[in-house]
Amino acid sequence: MEFIFEIGCEELPARFVPAALDQLRDLFTEAAADARLTHGAIRTMGTPRRLTLLIDELSEAQADLSEERTGPPLKAAYRDGQPTKAAEGFARGQGVTLEDLYTVETDKGEYIAAKVFEKGQPATEILPTLLEGILAKLNFPKSMRWADLSLSFARPVRWIVAVAGGELVKMSFAGVQSQTQTYGHRFAAPGAIDVASISGYLNDLRAADVEPDPAARKATIEVALKEHAEAIGARVIDDPELVEEVTYLVEKPFAVTLPFSEAYLELPPEVLISSMRSHQRYFALENPDGSGLMAACVIIYNTPVRDPELVAKGNLRVLKARLDDARFFWDRDLKTPLADRVAELERVVWLAKIGTMKERTERIGELAGRVGKTLGLEGQSLDDAARAGLLSKADLVTQLVFEFTDLQGVMGRAYALKSGENEAVAQAIYDQYLPKGADEELPGSEVGASVAIAEKLDAIVGCFGIGLVPSSNADPYGLRRAALGVIRILDAAGFHVTLDQLIDQAIATYQAKNPGVLNDDTASLAGAVKAFLVTRLDYLLRDAAPTDVVNAVLAAGVTDIPSVRGRVKALASLRDQADFEPLAIGFKRVVNILAKQAAELDEAPPTNPELFEEDAEKALFDAFSTTRQTVEAALATSDWQKACDALIGLKSPVDRFFDDVMVMTDDTALRQNRLALLSGLRDLFFGVADISKIQA
Repeated sequence: MEFIFEIGCEELPARFVPAALDQLRDLFTEAAADARLTHGAIRTMGTPRRLTLLIDELSEAQADLSEERTGPPLKAAYRDGQPTKAAEGFARGQGVTLEDLYTVETDKGEYIAAKVFEKGQPATEILPTLLEGILAKLNFPKSMRWADLSLSFARPVRWIVAVAGGELVKMSFAGVQSQTQTYGHRFAAPGAIDVASISGYLNDLRAADVEPDPAARKATIEVALKEHAEAIGARVIDDPELVEEVTYLVEKPFAVTLPFSEAYLELPPEVLISSMRSHQRYFALENPDGSGLMAACVIIYNTPVRDPELVAKGNLRVLKARLDDARFFWDRDLKTPLADRVAELERVVWLAKIGTMKERTERIGELAGRVGKTLGLEGQSLDDAARAGLLSKADLVTQLVFEFTDLQGVMGRAYALKSGENEAVAQAIYDQYLPKGADEELPGSEVGASVAIAEKLDAIVGCFGIGLVPSSNADPYGLRRAALGVIRILDAAGFHVTLDQLIDQAIATYQAKNPGVLNDDTASLAGAVKAFLVTRLDYLLRDAAPTDVVNAVLAAGVTDIPSVRGRVKALASLRDQADFEPLAIGFKRVVNILAKQAAELDEAPPTNPELFEEDAEKALFDAFSTTRQTVEAALATSDWQKACDALIGLKSPVDRFFDDVMVMTDDTALRQNRLALLSGLRDLFFGVADISKIQA
């Protein structure tokens, strides 16, 4: 039978709807399995006013249950041949008599058991409790209560449709009883619509100016945007996130083109786009060749009207007010050079325990210079990095950024150019916020990379230094994103600098500029920050290689990020060779032996070939010495594949060594000499990876 379930409510925030539909599907799937209800494919649909679940085929009754259930141990169930309370309770719980119990043999001994049979109940008797449970479990970023109800939901629930096989499923939630009627568009067709079948439900809603399918609404929006743009010789600026948001803001999309005065094109394009996008959800248009914005945008609206031009005129008044404000702020901000605004940052607190935003920019400027020098900058480029760091947050006190917070960095770049700063400085002010996400744009220059790394490390070290460490479910200062940004910049640009060096520079900058702010144990702080960065690196590498390969490389130590990437790639290819697994097993023996004999190894002198007695240990030493030369030469040129290929050649001498040589001999000198040989072998491998971490 068909099943239709719809929750109608006041308008939901657009971002709530997709996640709620996913939950609705998953919760029903889980609940139906627990209730022994079989079903076909589940479809979910949603608009701002409704969350819908549709199933073309749902079983009319539960499947019968027939299973053997095990109870308490036999010795606990019976004493002197008489049933105990444990046996009686088990029988009662399974709905059987004591005579129905029998004994079964398990891995843990003898237990009593019972065969249980339950006749499947009609689905209509199961669904009410099932559906009420699902609604109670739906989770939203923010929920609310209304009237005097104890239950909460994202927005007040106004109606519930629950129809199975054309019949009403009686249930209630938040004081609302289920019914067989839904409602059309709030303004265009607000009347009740009878629901009996899925096809009727969909067709009737569409006739009432509601498109329940988000995919269909999205496709309609994309077509309308393209058609309206092409009609005036333009193209829509690609903005999939805005398309997704608008899809869940309307029940049925309509579009109109909104032209505005070309005088506004004097504003930076980012200001125009932000004015249209962030505040009004309008789609900006550009010239077909991408050479610049056009003085027009496309609006997607929700209610059918007789004259779309009236919609355009009303929205133009709103947009014009926003653009007039932006132009006023722009003109006023330009009266003060960007560098003069640094002093104003003294009144902006960054973190109470650390200090002001002015102190932060001074640190970023200092650190950007240190990082830049480490990355190889010199001369004017080095000066540009330090200058951009000093000016990095100056746009935060401009009126445009105060009004349009998403333009920080963007306006810093624009104001820097207007203030006479050179192009490299201006671009680096923008680059400090890059990358903004896991796959987002990276800084385009070494100057920009220096400032971006400095900005992020200053935040991470500062927060860790005063105990503001991200928890498993909270990261209010975006430190994980910052750490991933540092890793991605170093990785993509191939900067062969160590994390230790960069972290030490950040800590040293705090000590020089703001002594006493960080906790006194700088060694522990550096270790915690490095571990945090390595965790982000681990996360980044998960898509590049198997988990155990990544673990093996990271366990050997993290120096510079590009080398880690190269080692992971080389080790992943080496793993497929026939000799690799036996070598990994042998190496694990090496690591285990050395771990147990760490104290004696500390006292052992360097390996002395004169002390070797067995041919196998001599052969291993000769192979190790030859391989070490090859590996060290390969490591010096970052030829990780060549290093790995050389290491695989040690498989046979390692196997022979463990077959023929007793490491832990009673002869102290001989034992320590063999331990020293194994230690050298381990250290050679650790230049690439700790392959003992590889799963056999």
